[in-house]
Amino acid sequence: MVDSPAQQLVPLRRVEPDGAVLFCGNYLRVRVAVLKPGVVLVTAHGEVIDDQDVEAEAAVLTEFDHELERAGTFTVFADLRESPRMPSASRKKIAQWTRRHQARILPSHILVRSEPLELALAVITMLVGGGLFRVHTNAGSFLALVKKAAPKLSELPRVPDQ
Repeated sequence: MVDSPAQQLVPLRRVEPDGAVLFCGNYLRVRVAVLKPGVVLVTAHGEVIDDQDVEAEAAVLTEFDHELERAGTFTVFADLRESPRMPSASRKKIAQWTRRHQARILPSHILVRSEPLELALAVITMLVGGGLFRVHTNAGSFLALVKKAAPKLSELPRVPDQ
């Protein structure tokens, strides 16, 4: 873990004007938008490097828990194009969360640009079992899938700056 370069400038969890929730660490920012009950669109920028990022990642999974409990099932669309890689501790944490809720997670879709991140997702799939996540590299086809759940969405959202 790297020491934090400065005190965090924004709260860990912030509700955006459109209702999405932004989770911020020092090197990781994650935007979570509920498209409809049990269906979320996650947009991430950066990666888990320090303790603030670990807290942000844990807060995202807690947000997922709340939505899963509210809706009963869970589908995630995750745009991870701005995340270069996923540390081993993050892979393990996400795999544990997924395994714990596997019976209620519906097929989900993840958009990536980075080969190391694509490999990390393959490891998670091996740890959890196949069929839950489909990895995409084409933003247009990913957006088309998201639009099936949120027809009014015209483009993939960006993660706001801190």
